[in-house]
Amino acid sequence: MWPFDFFKKLSRDPDVGQTRGDYIGCYLLGTETPGQSDTSYHSLATTREALLADARAFLQGFLQEHPGLPQAEREALQSLLDHLEERIAAHLAGDTHQPLAVQGGSHLFLRTGMRARKKEQGRYLE
Repeated sequence: MWPFDFFKKLSRDPDVGQTRGDYIGCYLLGTETPGQSDTSYHSLATTREALLADARAFLQGFLQEHPGLPQAEREALQSLLDHLEERIAAHLAGDTHQPLAVQGGSHLFLRTGMRARKKEQGRYLE
């Protein structure tokens, strides 16, 4: 039975911060519009602290760049920003296939995955 367990383990993405060859497990924070292929990644953080910093910077920047948002959407995003750490923890503990937030027709998603590791002169930079 062990060969099947081994292959199952290899087919999974590595845990956040863990490496597998040229890849590292990370948090994927981005936006997407259902039915379209315009996914945009805003963070590929390998630690929770980096994820929080990236998410906070993205949300603050979004609110500053869009002063004409309807008040209800602005309040929802500000609430997410005010309670970011708790909301991210709750989201990661639940169903990450659901969006973290919805603004207009776009979904802010947060899930785990993996990305290529950064390599320079034969050494990984993590």
